[in-house]
Amino acid sequence: MNEQVRKKIKLPVEKVPYSLKNFENTSSASIPLTMVTGLHNDMIEKELHYVACEFRVGLSWGSMYFTMDHIVCPALLEF
Repeated sequence: MNEQVRKKIKLPVEKVPYSLKNFENTSSASIPLTMVTGLHNDMIEKELHYVACEFRVGLSWGSMYFTMDHIVCPALLEF
């Protein structure tokens, strides 16, 4: 579904990060997990503007726009 939406609104691949390939479906942790693993260095170094969207079971969805500025974020610990 991510790829279909990305193509429909004509965004380049690098503008639509997701962690599905690395972690499978992580439910409500998908957005923070993607941010911690794929955007960690950018979150620490600069101000970022995001639009986050999530699609769930039953065709429910939610989206938000937010700005982050030099977030202190520890690296992901995997057990």
